[in-house]
Amino acid sequence: MYFCIQCGRRFSLRQGSDSSSSGSHLSYRGKWAVLGLLCLLTVGAWVAARALRVLPAPTPDWARLEAQARAFCDSKGVAYPLQQPSVRIEKRARKLVLLEQSKPIAEFPIALSRAATGDKAREGDRKTPEGDYYVCEKHPSRRFYLFLGLSYPALKDAARGKAQGLINDGQYQAIQRAIESGVCPPWDTPLGGAIGIHGGGVERDWTLGCVALRDEDVELLYQLLPIGTPVRIVP
Repeated sequence: MYFCIQCGRRFSLRQGSDSSSSGSHLSYRGKWAVLGLLCLLTVGAWVAARALRVLPAPTPDWARLEAQARAFCDSKGVAYPLQQPSVRIEKRARKLVLLEQSKPIAEFPIALSRAATGDKAREGDRKTPEGDYYVCEKHPSRRFYLFLGLSYPALKDAARGKAQGLINDGQYQAIQRAIESGVCPPWDTPLGGAIGIHGGGVERDWTLGCVALRDEDVELLYQLLPIGTPVRIVP
């Protein structure tokens, strides 16, 4: 019985009944070659899956995240949970500013897309929207670790899209009802959607219009920002 270190599989090798020593040797080597190839393919698939973040992300340790958030608030001299949190995202400066009762208490580096300049207007333009939004949903993400969805498209985005013929009256009204109710607007119109704040790193601009943070920073904000938190995005 043998054990493959790379793929973790147990296997046995049996030589054939061929009395020729050279034949047995070739059979032995052939089996090792096949098993080695299978191990490499398994490892390669695992690495590719990790790179694409398609494997299920570990469930966050919510107790640890809460302890971190409490310690952060203590260090800033503010109450936990925050009483009136808000966020300002400065695209050109590549930073996210956390505010409590309109006073800045922390800054975090961010990454955007490579086409971040300018306001978002439609699906696929890879731009980060500019204006006033709010956190409309939160969930762990297999690809982005933690995700805080934003209320794009807002009414001003919908009005512009309607004027440009990108959306119809029904789509505009659906967005309007969602914004008035404080929930996520439809994300499946030609205006695009699913814009959010998430993890994944800030070493380079790489998103499709979202705002990326370091994983340790998104852990903190995920804990501190409830649904409905105002988010202002400026150029």
